[in-house]
Amino acid sequence: MDRGTVAGSTAANTTQWVCRHAEASGVPIEPAEAKSIAVVAEECRERKNAVIAAAVRQGSCTVSTARAALSNADKVAPVIPTADRGEVLAWFLQLDPALGANGVQALTRKILATYATEALSAQDAKLEQVETLTWGTTATGMTRLVAELAPANAAVLKAAITAGSAPRPATADTEGGRSEAVRDERTPGKRRADALMELISAGAKVAAGVVAPVGSAATILLTMDLTSLTDGIGAATTPGGDVLDAGAARRAACDADLIPAVLGGPSQPLDVGRRERLVTKGLRAAVVIRDGGCTFPGCDRPPGFCEVHHVIPWWAGGETSLPNSAMLCCRHHQEVHRHGFMARVGPDGVTWDLTPGCMPGHTHAAA
Repeated sequence: MDRGTVAGSTAANTTQWVCRHAEASGVPIEPAEAKSIAVVAEECRERKNAVIAAAVRQGSCTVSTARAALSNADKVAPVIPTADRGEVLAWFLQLDPALGANGVQALTRKILATYATEALSAQDAKLEQVETLTWGTTATGMTRLVAELAPANAAVLKAAITAGSAPRPATADTEGGRSEAVRDERTPGKRRADALMELISAGAKVAAGVVAPVGSAATILLTMDLTSLTDGIGAATTPGGDVLDAGAARRAACDADLIPAVLGGPSQPLDVGRRERLVTKGLRAAVVIRDGGCTFPGCDRPPGFCEVHHVIPWWAGGETSLPNSAMLCCRHHQEVHRHGFMARVGPDGVTWDLTPGCMPGHTHAAA
C-alpha cells in the first residue's frame, strides 16, 4: 500500500479501505482480518520494519504472524540492548512458519523469562486481572462460551480437558458372540466439550458436598532447568508449548497435580525408569518431555492420545527405561507391533526404521 493511498480515498480508515477492496475483488473478509491487514500495512511503512514488509511481500510470513512479530518486538527489544529491532524481527521470521503467531508468542515469553523475569511476572499478573468468560446464543440455539485466560490458568484448563478428551473406543458383541472394538465416533471438538462437562460435573459435586475431593482436577507436566527451579528465574514449559514464568509454575503447584521435571546434561530429562513391567508415572513424564507426542513419522498426535512403547520388547529383554521408550499413538503402536518396526532412541529423540521384522523377538504370530 503506497503512502497517501488511503488518505486520497473516501474510506474512513485503513481497515475500511481494505474491506472495500477485498469485496471489490470478490473475496470479502471479516472486519477482524481486515483490521490485522491494516495494522500490518501501517507498520510496514516504517523503515524499521522493512524485514517484516519484505517477508509479507514474498509470502514467507502470514499477516497474523507479521502482526504478532511487530507487536512482540516492542516487548523484546528493550530487554536485550545488544540486539536492534531488525534482529529481533529476524528471530521471529526464523521460526517454523507452521508455528505462526503462537510460535512468536512462545519465543517472546521465553526471552522475557530469561532476561526480564519480573517484567513477565508483572505482565501475567495484569492479564489475570482482566480474565473474562462470556457466553451467548448462536443462530442454531447453541450456547457459545468465550474465555480469555492468563497463561498459567489456561495451562491448567488445557491440561485438564486434554487429559479427558482422548478417544474412548467401546466394545460390542458380534453375531458370533465375540467382542470387538468400536471406534469413538465423536469429533475432537465434541470430546473436548464432553471432557469439560465431566470436569464441571465432578467439581459441582465436590462443591455441593455430595462427594469428597479425590485429588487435583488437572495434572500439569512442567519442564524447568535447575536454575529456574532454585533461583526462581527463567521459564517452565508444558508439553503443549505454553511458557510459564517460574513464579507461575510454583503457584500452579498449589492447585494442580504438578509434575516438575529438572533437566540434566544437554537439556535432557533424567532417566527416572525402573526395572518394572509397566511404565511408571515418572518415566512417562520423561518420555513426554523428550518426545512431545507420537514419534511415528508424519504423526502429530499429542501426549494425551499416546502410549509408551518398549523399543526392545519386554519379552525380548528390553528394560522399562527412558532409552528404551518411545511415545506412540494407539494406532501407530499397533502398527509398530504388527509389522515389527524398530527405532533408534538418541538424546534428541526417536528415529524409526520402517523395515518390517526388525524388532527383536518379532514374529508374525506375536504380531
